[in-house]
Amino acid sequence: MSHNLIEMLRARERDGEPTAMSILKDAVRDHGEVTDDDRRRAAERSGLPEATVYGISSFYDDLTEPRGHRHVAACNGTACWAANAGDYVGDLGERLGLKPGERSEDGEVSYGTVYCLGFCHSGPAFRDGEVVDAGEGALARVAGGAAVQAEEPEGRSVLDEPVLLRPGDWSGLTHALESMSPEELLEEVKEANLRGRGGAGFPAGKKWEFARNTDSPDGKAIVVNGDEGDPGSYIDKHLMERNPDLLIEGMALAGYAVGAERGLVLVRSEYPLSMPALRAAVERAREAGHLGEDIHGSGFDFDIDIEEGAGSYVVGEETALLGSLMGLRGTVSARPPFPAQRGWHGKPTVVNNVETLCNVPFIASNGAEAYSALSPGVTPGTKLVCLNERFRNPGLHEVRFGTTVREICEDLGGGLVDDREISAVQIGGPLGGILPAKLLDTPLDFDELADVGCMVGHGSILAFDDQTDMRALATHLLEFGAEESCGKCFPCRIGLQRAHEMSARPELIDRGRLEELLETLELGSLCAHGGGMPAPIRSLIEHFPSELGLTNGDGPDQPDLGAEGDRRPEEKAQAGPQQPAEDGA
Repeated sequence: MSHNLIEMLRARERDGEPTAMSILKDAVRDHGEVTDDDRRRAAERSGLPEATVYGISSFYDDLTEPRGHRHVAACNGTACWAANAGDYVGDLGERLGLKPGERSEDGEVSYGTVYCLGFCHSGPAFRDGEVVDAGEGALARVAGGAAVQAEEPEGRSVLDEPVLLRPGDWSGLTHALESMSPEELLEEVKEANLRGRGGAGFPAGKKWEFARNTDSPDGKAIVVNGDEGDPGSYIDKHLMERNPDLLIEGMALAGYAVGAERGLVLVRSEYPLSMPALRAAVERAREAGHLGEDIHGSGFDFDIDIEEGAGSYVVGEETALLGSLMGLRGTVSARPPFPAQRGWHGKPTVVNNVETLCNVPFIASNGAEAYSALSPGVTPGTKLVCLNERFRNPGLHEVRFGTTVREICEDLGGGLVDDREISAVQIGGPLGGILPAKLLDTPLDFDELADVGCMVGHGSILAFDDQTDMRALATHLLEFGAEESCGKCFPCRIGLQRAHEMSARPELIDRGRLEELLETLELGSLCAHGGGMPAPIRSLIEHFPSELGLTNGDGPDQPDLGAEGDRRPEEKAQAGPQQPAEDGA
């Protein structure tokens, strides 16, 4: 990220000036689109060059698509897609008389798609204004202008005393301020081996230590990645909306350990209920003396701001997230410097995801030894997993690391609806590998899943039943990857588009060319978006080659007759129709 841009932004930060992105978002709310006059005004008020502001306005989904007085969006995330192969997107468009990205001539209604609304347990989901409707009858209700807020899933824990699903009570912060120095708290988190829950699994204590040991006359910051963009995951949404006090307490503990006075949360704009819930929780915490100056007479100062994103999956990467939080394009930056050295407005910054920080109050109250004792697996602690609507018991579950995927799917999830069989599951979001049914006894843990080409990631578990067309699934995933690329590096920007084109064409796929392209993406991409998207495609190549229609140049690959779940498309057609479209359409 440009040093000069950071210096411009730091000057405005001291004056409390709005960011260019917030000014552009206000323009969309006011008149449904960003005009050249809006860009000039944003440049003048933010102090940024007009070219920079133009780049911001052309990057985010919330700023590029025209908005009517009523904006309707269909979720095109993988969990909703799995319900009926995405047919509902076109069905709703026909009823509205609009295609995605269009606005009616009178400006009253606009229609778009979004990659996750966080109602994966009851999809397909639709957003009408600030209301998210989902499940049976939702399409008809939204088309008729009578959307009803969908029910949130209940969280369930296998523990008698949950770690992540218990209400936040601030006992961890109180204990730390009374009985622990910042250094002691940091050592406790390191000893607990709390691994990040956002994807890479990097130890949180090491990240905190980097920031604590970096000198800074301008202070330090704790930033929370609340822009949970993985289609299929609604864990962070649940925590932000149903248990925000636990997150805020975790942020304050991180600030105490690191020596930070400022905390910020970037929340997905696709989650209309999350930002109000968090802001209300922050106000309650201030009134109770848990945030602010000299917290509980300890001399520790810490306060939190809640900011809203503008629609971009890549903003889940930490350098892109910091750019977005400062009102810039959410593109990935090369490292070093790492955010712990130079992050938000140039300050040493810890970036953690929501679930990671929600573990910290337990560690502060009970210690690293008690945290390690929670799990029989290699990784200490517990993990939230969320199941899509294909399961009989979809929703959110707190499990111990080391629990097998089969136990989660069959015992907690109850198997699939309509007595369907699991063909495969995708774990951890669109960058996660796809696990075939024959490998469901794999433990849910970082190393064990990595050994079979998968990852823990956010912890979503998406089931695909025995009627799922795996070629269509590959096309869907690659379309997502191409559309959500930030475009900064050409292997990702061009490579994902080419891979999607290969899969979307009706002819056979040249396996050699596809695998060369996947290798280029893995080795040449700047961040995990381009580098991670090959993982699910490689899983499909390995476990479902005939369904993908692969060829080595002399005809299609023949299926391995011993491979579980791998059938050719004509065999699937004989197995029965797809799940019926919404309202029988």
